[in-house]
Amino acid sequence: MFQDMFNIYGLVAPVFTPLDEDGEIKFDVIPIYAKYLAKENITGVLVGGTTGEFASFNTQERKELVDAWLKVARPLNLKVIVQVGGASLPDVIKMAQHAEERKVDAIMTLPELYFRPKTAEHLVSYLEVVSKAAPSLPLLYYHFPMMTGVNLNVAEFFTLACRRIPNFMGLKADLHDATQLADQLKCGKLTYIANHMLGPSALMGHDSSIATVNNIFPSLVKDIVRLTKCGEVDKAKKLQDKLNSMVNGISCNGDFVPCMKAAMEVVTGIKVGPPRMPQTPLNEPHKKRVEDILKMYKY
Repeated sequence: MFQDMFNIYGLVAPVFTPLDEDGEIKFDVIPIYAKYLAKENITGVLVGGTTGEFASFNTQERKELVDAWLKVARPLNLKVIVQVGGASLPDVIKMAQHAEERKVDAIMTLPELYFRPKTAEHLVSYLEVVSKAAPSLPLLYYHFPMMTGVNLNVAEFFTLACRRIPNFMGLKADLHDATQLADQLKCGKLTYIANHMLGPSALMGHDSSIATVNNIFPSLVKDIVRLTKCGEVDKAKKLQDKLNSMVNGISCNGDFVPCMKAAMEVVTGIKVGPPRMPQTPLNEPHKKRVEDILKMYKY
């Protein structure tokens, strides 16, 4: 059943949370943002991911963001995945239940972040609890060991999750971990590539992604994937090198999300604003460097 209903392929944007200078959510920006993504033929949005600064918002704010995105995404045929994890288990369950009530297209969850799972069995048991709070929705796992500290054997976890969780439909991971699952993905499950290495990912058969660059450079990303799949690898490599250089040039000016928020405003004109504490915005010299990098590449 879940394989039939789960069809979120291609480029998904892990959306930024628009904020004003006081850190309050600017809900009026979300309709503008959604129209831009739809015009760029983005498949869907991930609400509440790392790019969206989920850890800086309380549960009520996170629910309000889900509702705001659903209101504008559905008329635009944008799929909505909601990242429910990253809080105490009771709050994760509340987020999953809210997603179930709203009938979003899928949920994604991180592992428990304090009493971290040490085994695949422990992690799958945790995901079972979350999945039962949203039993009608496809469930994805957010594999991000650099931030979560949970770095289990992905293949072992994947096998066990497929066996035990009826609505488990795949995960978001980097290319290294995705390649470990190559033989197991024939069963209809899906791996979303989590970083900007779209060319190598497409070359390995993974052409769906949930990456911050999908917000800022959607045309470039689509060209990289298209050229790679068409066998024009040399052309794809040149564009991938360009994307790599831009990401490296932008992100060296501070923490990743504040840097990418600054780039988003320069490239698209959409006022996503500064990050919320504990992250800090870029100072003016660093903003200028981001602008200079983008100008150098004609953005």
